Amino acid sequence: MPRATREAIADGLLRTSAPASLPATSAPAETRPALPPIDPADPRRGIVARMASLSGYTQRQREVAFARLAFIREIERLSVLTGVEAAINKLVQDAGDGALPPHLMDLVRAANDRYGDGGKRGLSRRRLYAWRAGYLAMGEEALVPKHATPDLSVPPWADAFMTLFQRPQKPSIARAHRDLCKAYATGELGELAGPPPSIHAVRRWVAKVARPDLERGRKTGNALLKMQPHQRRSTAHMLPGDCYTADGTTFDAEIRDPYNGKPMKPEITLVLDVATRRCVGVSLNYAENAQGVLDALRMACLYGGVPAMFYSDNGPGYDNRLLNAPGTGMLARLGIERRASIPGRPQGKGLMERAVKTICEPVAKAMPTCSHRDMDGDAAKKVYKITRADLKRGGRSPLLPTWEQFKTAMLERIVEYNTTPHRSLPVITDENGRRRHMSPDDAWKYHEDNGWRPVSVPADISHEEFMPAERRIVRTGEVRFGGGVYFSHDLAPYHGDAVMVRYDVWDASRVYVWTMDGRRICEAVLDANSTPYFQQSQIDAAREKREQAQLKRLERKAAAIAPGSFLTVATGRTRETPLMADSLAPRDQLPAQETAAAPVTVDVTPLRPQTTEPERRPCFAHAHERYEWLMHHKDRWLDKDEPWLRRHVDTIDYADNHERYVHEGIAWPGWKAETDSEKD
Repeated sequence: MPRATREAIADGLLRTSAPASLPATSAPAETRPALPPIDPADPRRGIVARMASLSGYTQRQREVAFARLAFIREIERLSVLTGVEAAINKLVQDAGDGALPPHLMDLVRAANDRYGDGGKRGLSRRRLYAWRAGYLAMGEEALVPKHATPDLSVPPWADAFMTLFQRPQKPSIARAHRDLCKAYATGELGELAGPPPSIHAVRRWVAKVARPDLERGRKTGNALLKMQPHQRRSTAHMLPGDCYTADGTTFDAEIRDPYNGKPMKPEITLVLDVATRRCVGVSLNYAENAQGVLDALRMACLYGGVPAMFYSDNGPGYDNRLLNAPGTGMLARLGIERRASIPGRPQGKGLMERAVKTICEPVAKAMPTCSHRDMDGDAAKKVYKITRADLKRGGRSPLLPTWEQFKTAMLERIVEYNTTPHRSLPVITDENGRRRHMSPDDAWKYHEDNGWRPVSVPADISHEEFMPAERRIVRTGEVRFGGGVYFSHDLAPYHGDAVMVRYDVWDASRVYVWTMDGRRICEAVLDANSTPYFQQSQIDAAREKREQAQLKRLERKAAAIAPGSFLTVATGRTRETPLMADSLAPRDQLPAQETAAAPVTVDVTPLRPQTTEPERRPCFAHAHERYEWLMHHKDRWLDKDEPWLRRHVDTIDYADNHERYVHEGIAWPGWKAETDSEKD
């Protein structure tokens, strides 16, 4: 109904209402006094009550009822002086002549329940009498027009059709109707007599069924749950640090692997503070795993403080002994309570799901190798072919972002997210006088300004506290871990006790031992109590004695085979394998000049070798592996190695790994990166 008509209805109800105690009819008076004044305050409470009583009807039905009620009130007002008959006749006459008051003229169309061209229709005595009689008998509900309502009766074939339609394969209505007709034809629905319904009858009935009821069976689990009513989780009562929530996603773009140069999609793990929506931790890794989650949690605790609760799903990166083991798990050591979301119900942690999408998608879409679902398929295919061709031709593609570029873009995006107004946070007036929502950083600072302080990790144990830990038993000052034996004199009092062994995954030379209740004991060093079984001088003397005995046995064996034969050992090779002469001529038959000269052996044949065969060079799958091995084993270089190394240091592969080589101390001396100007 037009706005002017609605205003006219309300105005008419206010202006034409009369006290309920007035009689419906009154005898004509000899004099015609003025009409009773309209009390504007009288009908207001009644209007509200009447609207509540008609709330079960449609808006149009209520508008029609109130328009008719306005004419009934006008009849009651006029009938005080002229009677009901005269009042009705006057209204009919004035409606035909267009002489009704403006507020009533606007209500004629609504009262007749006619819109469009039907609005030209006036009032009739019969209609006004019928409205008044119904009102006196049943009240305002009698003025409500009886509009047609949809037939919600269930046809006899409905159950059979819904069985065919409500399947997880999501058949169309036409497909389910064809299956229903086949069931009729084969007699599978013997209890249903008559021909099958038409496709149009099926479509009309399906249109009347509520959408959630219609989709039941076609959708299950979480897909069906999305269509159901739900409760919203409020965070207004929480403070920063009450709860951190974490989730990960695979980055929707390819970047260059920093180790082998191949395309890869890294895994991003984010940690958010629930109260302020601030991103406090991030980890970039190859896949969702415990080490990546531990790294993100470490950053969150050092950057934003230790949370009271940690909320996540049950993925392998979160449900593991590294985080959750009693006593040795990271969460137990930090005093963090672990809370897991309901499996298959991502809506419960939609706050985190939305944040991951908001943070990661813009970064992925800014890269040429984007593989997001919004990316044009043909363009993505072209980029894929170009990058593979570049890698095959030169080992590097300019379209593939490097790891450093990816890391920088992610950190910049997180800073941007933390400073952007968030719709779920309160509204403030900024320094420019504009009303806007708080940003996560604003919310964090607001709580700090009001006295809140994070639970910080002590600086002296911040490194050890976030190391993974395992439970071990102390034996005579030793703990066995990772195939090694770690020793400290401080462990002697703990013989037979269980302890926590915290370790650095990048340094196996030492471990850190703590009691099970969280007190630090000591730092144990690998093989710290190891001493030589015998002194080296004793071992060398024993080896010399063994060799002399071997020589004597060989000489006796040679004399038994050919009397007069002898053994000679080359000068300076007393520690080497002895050589036996093939000449068995007696000593007294040798020429004099040869006897005076140094002994000469003829056709020398070595005995069984006693030394081990030199270690073989390994096979290398990648050029950087060969470079690293050669730089660590310079004594094993061959003639061809140095020319190969000089060629390798001029490649892109070496340039990408140069910083790592400098850190490991195996960088090529004097190497300098070639700039773009030098290339030109």
